[in-house]
Amino acid sequence: MSDQVTPPLLAVIGGPTGAGKSTLVNSLVRAPVSATGILRPTTRTPTLVCHPRSWARVHRHGLTPVSAPALPANLALIDAPDINSIDQANRDLSNELFDDADLWVFVTTAARYADAEAWRHLRAAQQRRVDLAVVLDRVPPQAVEEILPHLTELLGEPVPLFVVPDSQLDRQGMLPERVVTPIWEYLHKCAASKMVDEGGDT
Repeated sequence: MSDQVTPPLLAVIGGPTGAGKSTLVNSLVRAPVSATGILRPTTRTPTLVCHPRSWARVHRHGLTPVSAPALPANLALIDAPDINSIDQANRDLSNELFDDADLWVFVTTAARYADAEAWRHLRAAQQRRVDLAVVLDRVPPQAVEEILPHLTELLGEPVPLFVVPDSQLDRQGMLPERVVTPIWEYLHKCAASKMVDEGGDT
């Protein structure tokens, strides 16, 4: 199967309100493609981001793709509405997006990683066949050694886990590249593996 017809890996960036999902998406593609702000919920509708070459191969819930030339053609990201939104429609749509995902990147914070609502969704993800990765955002340096063992124990099985330390955002509201590089590399690896498994080009 050629790269012209193989759909890109779909990674859904999900998690509770205020966890920093949109900031992470913007930082990964190095462009302000998804709205951020202090109002909750900020992400009321999902944002689909992909390389322009992938537009014809990405059809999800009627979403119009946002161009992100920094992404490879074999990878698409969706910034999903909050899993704990007060809007039931938002929560329902998030669940639909998770069902469609090849990879679910769950974003939570050092302050809220043990919330019951978050774990209900994490357990559901672990029961599906979708791949799961966890991003622990806004972690104070002094808290890493305490939180990581606890979070690992809660997960109960090996799951790719990335720590994003408390960081100064740049003028466009993005995290430093060095902070998101491990996540970026992981997404690239997953996308390349999908293409190999399906016989497409990487």
